[in-house]
Amino acid sequence: MATIKVNGSRWFAFDPEAKTVTRLQCLKTFDAGSDSAGKIETTCLDEAETKSYIPGLSDPGEGSLGFDFDTENVSHLQIIKWAQAKKALTIIWAEPKNDTDIPTVDAGVLKLPTNRTFWQFDASLTTPVWKAESDTLVNCTVTLQRKTAVQMIAKTT
Repeated sequence: MATIKVNGSRWFAFDPEAKTVTRLQCLKTFDAGSDSAGKIETTCLDEAETKSYIPGLSDPGEGSLGFDFDTENVSHLQIIKWAQAKKALTIIWAEPKNDTDIPTVDAGVLKLPTNRTFWQFDASLTTPVWKAESDTLVNCTVTLQRKTAVQMIAKTT
């Protein structure tokens, strides 16, 4: 039976240039996107009815993260700055647990605790999209142009 809840999850961004991990606070939406696979045709010329294919290379999908903009939330301001610069980052999603078993940087290398399940991928953030509707808060959505597949790293301890 599934037991991992979404609420209580934590999101982080690792900046490989600055060698820092930033917690992305108060996200409202997160979608890692889905990959698609190319197809390589293998149909012989004597086939009269149906083409045949084998899977080709995977094409990392586009995802997004969204939040109700808070001018006092440092991570919101950082996300916007990164998106405007089209910054390449490693995005990390941590299952709900606590605020002590978190990603760290050791000698410039991203380290994940082994007692918590994580999902991670490399992506560039792109230009923020602002949304305003009646009876809502100002919302911002940033596209994640993934460079890699989403990797699930299961807890081992």
